[in-house]
Amino acid sequence: MNLFTDTRLTALGILHATTPCVMGNMRLPQNTQKLFEQQNIPESHIARFKQIHSDTLVCVSGLSQVQTLLKQPLLEADGWIISGTQIGAAILTADCVPLIIWDESAQVMGLSHCGWRGVAAELPAKTARQMRSCGAQGKLSAWVGPHIQGCCFEVQDDVANQFPNAVQVRGNKKFVDLNQEILRQLTQENIAPQDIVFSKHCTYCEPENFFSFRRDHTKDALLTFVYKP
Repeated sequence: MNLFTDTRLTALGILHATTPCVMGNMRLPQNTQKLFEQQNIPESHIARFKQIHSDTLVCVSGLSQVQTLLKQPLLEADGWIISGTQIGAAILTADCVPLIIWDESAQVMGLSHCGWRGVAAELPAKTARQMRSCGAQGKLSAWVGPHIQGCCFEVQDDVANQFPNAVQVRGNKKFVDLNQEILRQLTQENIAPQDIVFSKHCTYCEPENFFSFRRDHTKDALLTFVYKP
């Protein structure tokens, strides 16, 4: 199955991916269960939350903490900071940006669901900042997974005005390039541009690969996960 991954994380031994739509709607428990079985990941080791398009982050540092969270009503948040082994986290997207950040040895990892509201609230920058507060060591690197790209993210003035440095005008239409804004935020947090890799895949442009809320007007979702064995 053609999962979308980053070679740098793979080299560090981190299991991670964004799923293609052919694997099914990841809101359905049977599809997530099948995915984690294929990856040899215990699903009970994967932290989840209720996504609310915020800048709220949750830090977890061990398996007992993850399993305690799983026994409670889902937290409302949009970013994870994970440290420790045999734990991971997952988010759902269908045009929003899945963002993974890690330190040099991948001892501390961040996974954020960055919709435009989250990006406007500087969730990418806050994820990097919180990782350092949670013990990240050395340089940070980032992978921006498949999402709606600037070619297709047409917006009205209310959204465009929140991204003054990332608006493209084509004819009488305005488009936001979230990559440009994420790059600005992460470099301001001292992540070198060469250590930030952006997926070129556009969820809106590629119906053969991705669900897209804007294109399909359904709640079908992709899943992005990180897990350190």
